[in-house]
Amino acid sequence: MRCKAVENLSGSNHPSDTELIFASLQDKNPQVRSAVLRALAKANKPGSQEARIGALRDRSFRVREAAARALGRPGELSSANALAGCLRDPDAAVRSAAAGALRTIGWKPATQEELAWFEIALGNTPAALSAVNGPAEAVNTEPGQDTAFHRRLAAAALREKNDPVRINALLAALRGNDLLARVSAVHDLGEINDPRITRELLQLFRDPNVEVRLVAAQTLAGRDDAQPAHFVGLLQDTSHEVRLAAVQFLGRIRHQQIVEVLVPLLSDENVLVRQTTARALGLIGHVSAIDALLVSLGDEDEHMRYTVEQALEQIDPGGCIRWGRGTRVAG
Repeated sequence: MRCKAVENLSGSNHPSDTELIFASLQDKNPQVRSAVLRALAKANKPGSQEARIGALRDRSFRVREAAARALGRPGELSSANALAGCLRDPDAAVRSAAAGALRTIGWKPATQEELAWFEIALGNTPAALSAVNGPAEAVNTEPGQDTAFHRRLAAAALREKNDPVRINALLAALRGNDLLARVSAVHDLGEINDPRITRELLQLFRDPNVEVRLVAAQTLAGRDDAQPAHFVGLLQDTSHEVRLAAVQFLGRIRHQQIVEVLVPLLSDENVLVRQTTARALGLIGHVSAIDALLVSLGDEDEHMRYTVEQALEQIDPGGCIRWGRGTRVAG
């Protein structure tokens, strides 16, 4: 009812009605706050631009997404800096909305790092090389086996796996309160080749339970429809294990844009994350990572320094860089 009231008031020019609309930006319900932003975008009342920019900092990702979409007006560059900051939002929906708005207003990235976040949010980055933990085949056949029999067996197993009743039961467990049941359901759902399952797994990236976020990230990383845009937000996760899973996935993507978003993780508080980042940058093999890796040669951890040396050798094997016990010597 409050959402409908905001919508009805948006067509009014009476000052008191306008005050009520702006006051609803403090509503406890994110649906109402989102409705306000959509109403302000339509009515374009005085002060609405500032209100929409302020809503980019809302605690609800739905409100931040609505604010970003509402700011996507051609030529309105005054919101560009605030929208560019949202390219690093922890939520994929917000990053996508911000990138779309920036494209609409005609914004141009000022740095390589901004360009990387922008292109990834738009989905203009290659997919991962391969799914490391993809679903296993239902049945493996050996030479000399009755292949017709095994094909029937495999077909029956596939029907059972994709049975709607089973899927609904797994989704119910996923949304329940039993942690072990939820984790088990994520594993089982990950074996089902259906775009709806990917959407369900992405919802879990917002889950308050770190175990659920971690298993969702690991499971989605093994699916063929996983995209870099899904994972960059996890680089800011409070759990180092989740950040680690994100780095491992992104390291399979051979593109400079990925280098730009991974480089800050060389300074992560967790040494495993730092090491995995250095290893990933070495595998990607782009020369733009060299300067950041050279800085990391001064890392306090001996294993990290060794990993950095290996990464540098992968990027520039025996070229203009010579190595001597952790020291770079100009060639």
